[in-house]
Amino acid sequence: MNLNIEEFSKFANSLADHASKTSMHYFRNNIEIEIKDDESPVTLADKETEQILRERIRKEYPEHGILGEEYENEKINSEFIWVIDPIDGTRSYIAGHKDFGNLIALLHDKKPVLGIINCPAHNERWIGIKNKKTKCNGKDVETSAIKKIRDAYLFTSGLYFDEPQIKKGLELLKEKSRYYRLGGDCYMYGMLASGLIDIVLEDTLKVHDYMALVNVIEGAGGVITDKHGKEISLESDGSLIASSTNSLHQEIIKLIN
Repeated sequence: MNLNIEEFSKFANSLADHASKTSMHYFRNNIEIEIKDDESPVTLADKETEQILRERIRKEYPEHGILGEEYENEKINSEFIWVIDPIDGTRSYIAGHKDFGNLIALLHDKKPVLGIINCPAHNERWIGIKNKKTKCNGKDVETSAIKKIRDAYLFTSGLYFDEPQIKKGLELLKEKSRYYRLGGDCYMYGMLASGLIDIVLEDTLKVHDYMALVNVIEGAGGVITDKHGKEISLESDGSLIASSTNSLHQEIIKLIN
């Protein structure tokens, strides 16, 4: 099949529209919470959002694969694979915090070619397409020009870090950066793409957590890799560093390693 990226972009935006509608329908309402085997929470909103997106993908592109958070993978050896995180930041969602989002990515031959960070409570949507400028709500965005850790604003979900190297690296980054803040879910990657912050550091992520971020960050001029500086892929180890410039990124990689 031809890589008709404009067609896929239009469809991905329609998926994000549906994700917005469903997730906001339940937001800040009394909703039942279940605890999964990995001890993470899941709600009816997570499940219903993913079900709707899966149904639309199956109908529009029956030959495409689907990799999501809440249900079994489908046709993951396909040329095209959609990767879905129906609600990234379920803990924030449950608490009524607005930084949750819907993550949608399209892979071609297992490489990300399109990603959406959709944050409906903030009414902001970032879309990244390979080799094109990232847009937020239809306007081009770009990362900051910060090149040194000492000048950078760091965001992280570091309260949950277990891996010793990342945990130690975070402490060093906190000491050396100008400012830091804990938390932010996928919204912090949108902030980085828009030039508002400069570093995001995370660990123990899964494919649905990070695949939509790649094209958004790179299309805004930023850099995104694992903790060793390797490109993000389906086989990545779950660590993730995103930064505004290559100079800043290399300084971070050197510090952590």
